[in-house]
Amino acid sequence: MFFILSKIITFLIDPLFLFLCFCFFCLIKARFHFRSRILAFFIFGIIYLMTTPFIANYALSSLETITGSTQKPVKYDTVIVLSGMLNSALSNGEHLEFSGAADRIIRAMELVKDQHAKTMIISGGDGSLTGEFQSEAQLLSQFVQKWGVKADQIIVDADSKNTYENALFSKEKVEKHHFKKILLITSAFHMYRAQGCFKSVDLEVDVLPVDFYATKQIGDFRDFLPSSSALSKMNVVIHETVGIIVYALTGRITVS
Repeated sequence: MFFILSKIITFLIDPLFLFLCFCFFCLIKARFHFRSRILAFFIFGIIYLMTTPFIANYALSSLETITGSTQKPVKYDTVIVLSGMLNSALSNGEHLEFSGAADRIIRAMELVKDQHAKTMIISGGDGSLTGEFQSEAQLLSQFVQKWGVKADQIIVDADSKNTYENALFSKEKVEKHHFKKILLITSAFHMYRAQGCFKSVDLEVDVLPVDFYATKQIGDFRDFLPSSSALSKMNVVIHETVGIIVYALTGRITVS
């Protein structure tokens, strides 16, 4: 009984759930003009759908499965891992604070240590607007060395600030070292845009999407009730979809 109650209370105290319940109550009680009332309920319905785990998971899963793995059973010359997994304000040479997407660097590290790849290119500079933090690629380079990856197996791109520059600067490293067999690793939701950027700079890569967020199975009734976690997933979908559109319109990706 305690287990069931704890699960029910968890969503009942979710701030977003409480807020939408309050909004719905206000809509019922408010005396709007008929058209205004229809518009208000329509907007409420859109917000409800966008914050429902079932819808958010479906949207995120659709984004994550656009590009599947093309990893081959070969030894790659290098594996390119895109950064975007650290809380830069809280990370330094002594301690890294991962904010998410740690699967990217962990999988790349496994491939190199298991001799499925000879080297790794860690791509990512300081992506903040102020430019006050250390390059994420440099911090991650120190991190993987602590876990057994040799310094001569690591190539750092400390200058790229976005996905297009990840591709552009990684190509320079690839051409400098004459790499032929290349594997790209990034989060599954980000892979379509990332692969498009690499295609736009004429760098052919195999891809290995990691860091999946979507839950495909329906759990229980909570999947149909609004939650803050669902809103977070939908935010990822919206951000990445806008990114794909903007990159496509500005010629930064080659759409496949």
